[in-house]
Amino acid sequence: MKRISLLLLALLSITVLSSCEKDKLPEVHGDYEDGIYIVNEGQFGHGNASISFLDAGVSTVTNTVYKNVNSQDLGDQAQSIAFTDDNAYIVVTASNKIEVVEKDNMKKVVTMASHLTNPRFMQPIENDMAFVSCWGSTSDTNDDYIAVINTSNNTYDSQIAVPLGPEKMLANDDFLFVAHKGAWGTNNIISVIDLNARQVTHTINVGDRPNSMVIKDDFLWVLCSGEPSWTGTETAGQLYKIDINNNFNIVMTLDFTTTQHPDFLTLDGDNLYYYVDGKFYEMNATSTTALPATEIISYPTAYNAKANDGKLYVTDAKDYQSEGEIIVYDLSTKAEITRKTVGIIPGDIGFNLK
Repeated sequence: MKRISLLLLALLSITVLSSCEKDKLPEVHGDYEDGIYIVNEGQFGHGNASISFLDAGVSTVTNTVYKNVNSQDLGDQAQSIAFTDDNAYIVVTASNKIEVVEKDNMKKVVTMASHLTNPRFMQPIENDMAFVSCWGSTSDTNDDYIAVINTSNNTYDSQIAVPLGPEKMLANDDFLFVAHKGAWGTNNIISVIDLNARQVTHTINVGDRPNSMVIKDDFLWVLCSGEPSWTGTETAGQLYKIDINNNFNIVMTLDFTTTQHPDFLTLDGDNLYYYVDGKFYEMNATSTTALPATEIISYPTAYNAKANDGKLYVTDAKDYQSEGEIIVYDLSTKAEITRKTVGIIPGDIGFNLK
């Protein structure tokens, strides 16, 4: 009797295990789960913004992926892309919206359009929260704000009033840093928002038109382009190093010449990279106390650039009417790896890498 009971128990265990194996769902892979998204702005007023995808091996590019998947156009003037664990958020400025998609397959989740007037960039943080820089009405220099978004249900939560021209943002522990480039005007500040209080607690005065920021070892680096010559009051570009843990004091300022207007500050490992006068430069963030004298890569018509995992990704808008390119460089050898044709006016670059 005992042998029969043991035999029945063994057969039952095998049946249960077999059933569990059958019920186990296969792992689902998306077409765009490991690679680089390129946000193609498109021409203002034409509604021809698009998204391109470059695989992680930088060998294959797929264009118009948003339209391919969702059978609809993206909108007018796509500005940037940001990611949470599951979703990608495509900020479409002139359409006053954010398209939320599943980041590994580009399937549309929802369109967010409430309380978003001229949105620019999005910065997700923990606790299902994200911040979106918004210019407000471009005819009103006093209505700029940061929209607070609940990313658990993709709804508008609230907003924080800020000075003119909020653009790129970075979060660090309890603070959000907002670079105020100036929208259609000019500004020269970094707003510091306390994430717990949700209000501006500090203002850091920097050079004219701060355009990009990175954080390395509790220091905030801010690159300012300065005023261009066409304004009639040309000013030099500057690079600032700011101590996040010491009352946001500026500990170093590096000055460019009056006619130099740098852009695209980016970080990879210990090295900072920036672009000026058609050339890319490299400097060590932990030891350098002066601007480098020699470029590492020359490329005369860069529209945007970001470094990641030993590579520099550069976009070129060409004539701003036809398809642009993305060019990839190896940062160890400084050699070009590949270049691919993408959409019209390729701007922001987003890394969805495994």
